[in-house]
Amino acid sequence: MDKYDYMILDVIQTYKQQHGRFIRLTDIEKDFWKRIEDDHSLSIGQARIGERVANLYVEDLIQNKNGYMLTRKGREILSFAPMEEISVAS
Repeated sequence: MDKYDYMILDVIQTYKQQHGRFIRLTDIEKDFWKRIEDDHSLSIGQARIGERVANLYVEDLIQNKNGYMLTRKGREILSFAPMEEISVAS
């Protein structure tokens, strides 16, 4: 996992906390790209959001039930993320 994966997990978790519901893929993409545009240390070429979302799903870190949410494993991974990864993601 790298900073982009942690960022996706953080986008999903933050949306759930702010809106109280699951996030749609289009909203994940919108928030993800906004964060990348706002942080010049991140590379658009390495983002590959579709592939990353698919991998997080296969690794059982997120699930899709009428919207994306973190699994228990995903919440644990995000809570133990290195601080430098979280600071980039927030």
